[in-house]
Amino acid sequence: MSTLHWNLFSLDGLPEDLRTLMQSATDPIDLLNKLPLFLKAKIKGQTIEGTVEEGAVLHGDVYVGKGSTVHSGVVIEGPVYIGENVSVRPHANIRHGAYLADNCVIGHSADVKNALALPGAKIQDGTFAGDSILGHGARVGSGAIMANRKFNQTNIKISFDGVAVQDTGRDFFGGVLGDQSRLGANVITSPGTVIGPHTWVGSGAVLHGYYGPDQLITVKQELEVTPKDRTNLKAGKAITFDYL
Repeated sequence: MSTLHWNLFSLDGLPEDLRTLMQSATDPIDLLNKLPLFLKAKIKGQTIEGTVEEGAVLHGDVYVGKGSTVHSGVVIEGPVYIGENVSVRPHANIRHGAYLADNCVIGHSADVKNALALPGAKIQDGTFAGDSILGHGARVGSGAIMANRKFNQTNIKISFDGVAVQDTGRDFFGGVLGDQSRLGANVITSPGTVIGPHTWVGSGAVLHGYYGPDQLITVKQELEVTPKDRTNLKAGKAITFDYL
């Protein structure tokens, strides 16, 4: 495999304009590159057809579709598109360039930036998904991190079989999750990770590179359990500070 092919997502059931955008893109990298201009043309001002609870903060161009709820404590920095029947849970942060299609769920304190989530995708509590694409029904478990930048801030390359073969041309690029793929709790994907459709990743894994469809990826763990003497711990003491 020498390039990132379109074998990751179905185009069924997508709005016509989003389908057209995806068909016009040569690959997911190109799709992310085109997403900001697509959102800029699609969203003008703030249109709220769903529910935005008191205490939520919206900045810039934001669209919230019918049946969707933006809960108290959420911060949205447009341009952001939120489709129908989407739940954005309390204290989530949705940053510029995010497109959340119908029936998505964004969990408590999740941070989503410049990302495309196709219908039914779920990003659970305390997660980060930046500069990434999530397929239909893809799920990111609580505490998972889809890292989007290298330490040295150079362009991110996508690797197949351990060999970097495609330069994204971007120094910010997270991950790509195919349709119905799943990341378990506390999984970390390094920048440029690609997960094929229907592949599941068990909790605590750290991934980099390309993983094909229909795989189960788990981490082997060895625990050492030994007897210990029982000890009654001291009661905690209140800490006070004296300022001069």
